Amino acid sequence: MSRWRALSPAARVLVANGLAFNLGFYMLMPYLAQHLGADLGLAGWITGLVMGLRVFSQQGLFLLGGWLGDRLGYRRAIVWGCFLRGVGFALLGWAGTLPLLLLAAFLTGFAGALFTPCAQASLAAQCPDLSQRRYAFTLHNLASEAGMLLGPLVGLALLNVDFRLTGCVAGALFMGFGGLQWRLLPPDQGSPRPSAVLASGTAHASPRSLFAQLAEPSLLRFVGCCATYQVMFHQLYLAVPAFVQQHGLGESTLSAVFTLSAVVGIALQWPVSRWLVPRLGDAAAMGCGLALMGTAFLSPVVLVAWPLAAMLVLAVLLSLGSILCFPLFATVLPRYARDCPLGTCYGFMSSVGGCAALVGQAAVGAGLGASDAAPASGIWWALAFCGLLGGVGMWRVTRGSGSPSAL
Repeated sequence: MSRWRALSPAARVLVANGLAFNLGFYMLMPYLAQHLGADLGLAGWITGLVMGLRVFSQQGLFLLGGWLGDRLGYRRAIVWGCFLRGVGFALLGWAGTLPLLLLAAFLTGFAGALFTPCAQASLAAQCPDLSQRRYAFTLHNLASEAGMLLGPLVGLALLNVDFRLTGCVAGALFMGFGGLQWRLLPPDQGSPRPSAVLASGTAHASPRSLFAQLAEPSLLRFVGCCATYQVMFHQLYLAVPAFVQQHGLGESTLSAVFTLSAVVGIALQWPVSRWLVPRLGDAAAMGCGLALMGTAFLSPVVLVAWPLAAMLVLAVLLSLGSILCFPLFATVLPRYARDCPLGTCYGFMSSVGGCAALVGQAAVGAGLGASDAAPASGIWWALAFCGLLGGVGMWRVTRGSGSPSAL
């Protein structure tokens, strides 16, 4: 508790945002692919297009969102993002035509592009000490897992009434969250540079142009490896629902996948971050985490005769890999960002991930074919290879960047 009290009030609000944002997000998103395919009768490639556009307009435009936050202020970007996502979620619930669905997907994604990198940058700026920053991002991920646990349960209850109600309630929650952020976050000030939040205090080269900073080879290699995480994680919204639907497992199974994943994250995030990560070091923890996420996608191949067990094993392994690597991405990024503004750096990392996720969603959507088709075994093998490639690459890129101290 002493470490929690040592955080600034703004940092505590930003940590709690993980719970609030994921609660609203996971009320709707786990069930969107099934709604598009089963309720609206859309083909697999159209479902993949809608889902992929949402991912790309969020993570593909994170660079723009972070850049806007650096110039307009983090609080403004966070609040406007909440309002836009509220509108987008409500529209997703009611839209029945492709143009409206694409508009809703874009609004929902771009909203995240505004508030997510700015929330990360603001939290990093509030925690200049490396140990404190690691602690804050670990707690933020833990709060996010709690939101991931509660969101699908609330969404499933609303889905029993109507999908439109789910969209409206999720949208209203984000509207409310936006108002709370405006009241609770401090007024906007100038955005710091990564050199101001690095614990080492070492000197850096004089500032260069933005594009020259983003083209730094070490930064490009790091964010490229991080991008494999997004390719794998977003299959929870496309390949996994397709598998569940094709095997007739029902919406309760899909909810169980998200619930189990969140429970594992909540139960193990703190002990993994406190005990295992310090012993492995940043490089090994992130590399093993990505490789473990890839291994998760072999469960539908190995457990082909037991589809329910395959999905539960996938959920556990995917969550274990995520809690190993994901909090470290945001913690480690300032080491590679040099003098580039924080919001822009976090946005760039997620933009590269969004582009990779768009390609991944489109490829998987094309492989699915009809709305009632199950993912072919080749899709699972390709995702497993993606995780292994990302894990080995991450270890090679970061193995000389230092190891974390205990939380």
